[in-house]
Amino acid sequence: MEYHKVISELRTNKNIKVSDLIGDNMSRSSYNRFISGKTDIYSQHLLALLDQLHVSFSELEYIASGYNTSKEDTFFLKVVLAAQAKDHEGLVLCYRQAQSLAQPKHNDFYTHILDALDLVISQLKSQPYNLSDNALYTYLIQAFSWTDYEFKFFQLILPALSPAELEPFLAKIERNLAKFGNATPYNQKSFNLICDIIFYFIQHQNYVNASHYLTLLENYDLTENLVYEKLLFTFFTNLKKLLLHQPANTWRRPLSKCIATAKFLDMPNLAEKFEQTILQITN
Repeated sequence: MEYHKVISELRTNKNIKVSDLIGDNMSRSSYNRFISGKTDIYSQHLLALLDQLHVSFSELEYIASGYNTSKEDTFFLKVVLAAQAKDHEGLVLCYRQAQSLAQPKHNDFYTHILDALDLVISQLKSQPYNLSDNALYTYLIQAFSWTDYEFKFFQLILPALSPAELEPFLAKIERNLAKFGNATPYNQKSFNLICDIIFYFIQHQNYVNASHYLTLLENYDLTENLVYEKLLFTFFTNLKKLLLHQPANTWRRPLSKCIATAKFLDMPNLAEKFEQTILQITN
């Protein structure tokens, strides 16, 4: 559904008068031409209409797409799930699909997907990979400010990076996270990113850097509804005690409870990750 149709339908369904909707923002004739699909309106006028309708632009897009996530978001999730499951066949299938969708333009989404999959598949097959020709890696390095797009692609390729390849991102990540603060839409996503970085450093036995990001994690104030994040927070809070060589009776039982909770919540991959992380430190 087109934006003008969504706005017209929302106004009607919310029983808002046209005069109340447009206010002093635009003339009724301009509004009528927009609603009938005869002309576009300035972006500030569109945002003002959405404000009066109490609808965000992202929600407008969601409604316009028939209450479905975008094709790009759906495809990205498919890639993430295949990567997490280490599903080589699924990743190759995603690669072929992305090849058919990629556009010959700068910073194309599906071209970035192809670059990410090159990395992920190479790591899965334990094959060396030269990043010098990887447009996604170069893009992430050169982008000064990151939004959700950059963060999610970085999280996707993080496990495939060597410590030397990760190093150029660390200052950038902390700078961007510091801008977001706690009460923002990025709060949950930035928390999960820090968790992934901690797992990464422990896997690579860099406990100094892991401890640094564990400290950053302590700044988060998570609400009760964020069950997954609360479980991770509890796990890492007690894992820090293990890293600091505190007595086993201070961390062993809480960590065991985290593993049991992950299994109870039918999160076998997370439970295994918890177990492997503890073994990595204790062995």
